[in-house]
Amino acid sequence: MAQMNGDAILIIKDGSGVGTVSYAQGRFSVIGTLNYLTSKGNHDLRYLYFALSAFNFQLYKTGMAIPHIYFKDYGKAKIYCPVLAEQKRVANVLGKLESKLFAEKKLRASFNLQKQYLLEQMFI
Repeated sequence: MAQMNGDAILIIKDGSGVGTVSYAQGRFSVIGTLNYLTSKGNHDLRYLYFALSAFNFQLYKTGMAIPHIYFKDYGKAKIYCPVLAEQKRVANVLGKLESKLFAEKKLRASFNLQKQYLLEQMFI
């Protein structure tokens, strides 16, 4: 059963993927190796997602064998947030670019499969 219902930013806080940021929508659950952030007030969550995607979590990483980041440390960092209308505009543009990039990656994967198939047919 899902723990959450809505939108949130997910940040991996333990392990090799520490600092990886993703965006969750709808019903989802989180595990102990994730932090989730939601937005209050005059902040667009998608804008914050894109800002955190470019954020350098390396400065806040601790631990040798298993890297870890703590919200109490990186939560104090400052992120530039223009007025809400500008946040929405920036998030909209970046969202469209992200969608286009995802579509292009899928297309490239399809072409690579087609290429592999055609090369296999050439050398029977």
